[in-house]
Amino acid sequence: MHSIDLSDYRGSSRAAIKAVAPAGLLAAAAAVAAVVFWRGAAGQGAACGLVAAWATSSLGVAALLVARKLSPRALWWTFWAGMGSRLAALAGLAAWCASSRTACAPALLGGYALGVACLLPLELKAVALR
Repeated sequence: MHSIDLSDYRGSSRAAIKAVAPAGLLAAAAAVAAVVFWRGAAGQGAACGLVAAWATSSLGVAALLVARKLSPRALWWTFWAGMGSRLAALAGLAAWCASSRTACAPALLGGYALGVACLLPLELKAVALR
């Protein structure tokens, strides 16, 4: 079992913030634009989907930054766990859309898919594999 060196906690925290901050700003701007331009459930659904995409993407990238220090094997396990968490979030959002009468499924799921497609590459560039 590997141990995580937490002596460089500040450096890891700064790297994680640098990785997720630009994507967070982009997601926030897109969510505000969705609410402003699409009144009602569609705008709220798209904004919720974007925020969910940013949250899952940010958690995955932060975990990758920690796993990168452990080993290549830990990095790949963390990468695939992050992909699985994105799929689980999509399944959870789809289940919520199916059970809720007020959720606008196309906007919510579209916002999530667009968010994952746009935010993941933006955040993964911070995980520089050398």
